[in-house]
Amino acid sequence: MMEKAFVHMAVSPSSNPPVKPPAHPSSGPSAAKPVAEAAAQSLPAETPDKTPSQDKEMLREQRHLVRMPSPGLFDDLGARLWRAVRQKAYASRFYDWRLRGRHPLKLLGCPVDPFPGDATAGAALHEGVLIAHGGRQGARLGIEQPDFWRRAARSPALSHKALGFSWLADLAMIKDQKRARVVAELLMRGWLDAFGRYHSEAWSAPLLAERLRHWLIHAPLILSSHDLVYRSAVLNSMARQARHLMRVLGDSVDGLPRVHAASGLILCGLYLPHGKAWRLRGEAALRRVLDRFVLADGGPISRRPEDLLVVMKLLVILRHAYDDRQEESPAYLQQCLDRMGPFLRALRHADGRLAHINGAGGEPPELIDLILAQSAAHGRALTNAPYSGLMRLNARQTLVIFDAMPAAPMAMSHRAHAGTLSFELADGPDPLVVNIGPVARAPTSHKSADQGGDERTDPYAADLGALVRTTAAHSTLILMDKNSTRIRNDHLGEGVSHIELERVEQPDALSITARHDGYRRRLKVDHQRRLSLSRRGDRLDGTDLCVAHGRLPRGGLPFHIRFHLHPAVSASITQGGRAVLLRLSHRHGWLFHLNPDDLDADDLDSELILEESVYMEAGQPVRCQQIVITGRFGGQGVVKGAAGRPVHWRFERLSAARPPGDKTITPPDPTLSSRP
Repeated sequence: MMEKAFVHMAVSPSSNPPVKPPAHPSSGPSAAKPVAEAAAQSLPAETPDKTPSQDKEMLREQRHLVRMPSPGLFDDLGARLWRAVRQKAYASRFYDWRLRGRHPLKLLGCPVDPFPGDATAGAALHEGVLIAHGGRQGARLGIEQPDFWRRAARSPALSHKALGFSWLADLAMIKDQKRARVVAELLMRGWLDAFGRYHSEAWSAPLLAERLRHWLIHAPLILSSHDLVYRSAVLNSMARQARHLMRVLGDSVDGLPRVHAASGLILCGLYLPHGKAWRLRGEAALRRVLDRFVLADGGPISRRPEDLLVVMKLLVILRHAYDDRQEESPAYLQQCLDRMGPFLRALRHADGRLAHINGAGGEPPELIDLILAQSAAHGRALTNAPYSGLMRLNARQTLVIFDAMPAAPMAMSHRAHAGTLSFELADGPDPLVVNIGPVARAPTSHKSADQGGDERTDPYAADLGALVRTTAAHSTLILMDKNSTRIRNDHLGEGVSHIELERVEQPDALSITARHDGYRRRLKVDHQRRLSLSRRGDRLDGTDLCVAHGRLPRGGLPFHIRFHLHPAVSASITQGGRAVLLRLSHRHGWLFHLNPDDLDADDLDSELILEESVYMEAGQPVRCQQIVITGRFGGQGVVKGAAGRPVHWRFERLSAARPPGDKTITPPDPTLSSRP
């Protein structure tokens, strides 16, 4: 990612220039350097130079973020062709012979995984059924079927869990460990028969590394048999897979898949005899990929908080493994954790849940607490992640989490959302404005895979999974019902590539102004949003503005500004359609104003309405409401550089709210202390 140097300076209120992009975003000292190196060199000083008078007036920070380009078409085709040729070679008997080597007689220990499995899935395995996604609407497959592994490999919902052996963590949760060892040995023997030799899917680098990690962690489950031939076959398979992993490590997809592959190779080097070369190769590869994948502020370059959680868990397991083997762990492991911890805390609300930003929000708060505790990263939550684009405005009990992150690189945008410039607002532990959030990964039908036939995709689940990734599923502006970044199946296409960002701290307010170019190529328009939170935390002012970059249609472009409300919030339109009364459970109410400082209601270009919406509670849809502002931009043939009329809106705590033009303070309404 090429980024402009960070500007951190104190200025007087009289000098307040608008946000402008740099003349040449790709020029400058950071353009030709790796992301982490350039970011580290341009980190702001903790105490910027400023005079006492300036310190009392204003602090401004500016940033220009650029989406990392993806490989060119010919580079991508060349890589795919080379990968296909190598896969053909890996399937040959000659390559199978090359994987031979020393047979390990035993393991040197077992790494510790402090993150527990799913007890419900473990109980199902105890009864002889492998389930995915908690089994509510996911796939189910009987483990004693003769063609279990063939069916599991063909199941979209079960293949990763089955072939990656993550179910061993679930099996370790049941009390009857004797039965657990029987089940593990049964499935292990079946896997050795079905996939003991190279298989293009089962032996892919990240999946193979995940499988080896679970085999090492749960070795007591799979190596407790008295059958020496079976035990030797398992240990020999571990060594063969580790040799293959070392060869294909450099060919694995960059980003999270390579983190998986490198960490798996390190564990093999630590716990398999004669594995020092594997460990050294894995350490070098892990350092290189972390330098690219984890930005200087701790955010992942994929922009997905879920990837951040996975990387933190892997690094924690590796650190425990080094301690267990009494080896000195590389310094970069804890350094990465120390950067990622504050970024993860920046995504959390007061109740411990993650904001619904780019697929986050489905993780239980207890898991987040455990990851942070195990990481030993004690830094406070970031208020400004300048290299990722995540922003927090926090005043007293009011919190705003703002997504000003550019779209992820196409190659790393798997299941990414198109929600740039969306935000979430919470009053203490009570959510007010939210994004819809991630759907539970249950893409299969109610029909079980063991009922005959192949598993089919559930159209409702697939449609819902696509819906939650759209721009309309986020609390932001949408032009012509188009996504700010195009969604192409599981990845993102063209769209937001530049973000101009400014953060200003004043004695009476905290404000953020951001602008993205997601609509520029398609609709010749940029979207700019400004948020300002009062220091008392009782008022959030917002402005949405469209800026033309070419001549627009004479009829203009329709827009919708959506504010999705949490299911615990009840809303009703008041003040003649210019405001919405919001009631929160057991707390003060809030009032939403449209154009609060415009006293002429007949002169407004926009309309305020309430619509139904959904909210993903633990991955399941719950009914809720949304505030929608509708209007048109550029109705009179707007030309390049012109800005439409800004749309002003305000969220105000009821004790401080007042009708437009009324200077008296409205007293609190005691009836809002609880929902009717």
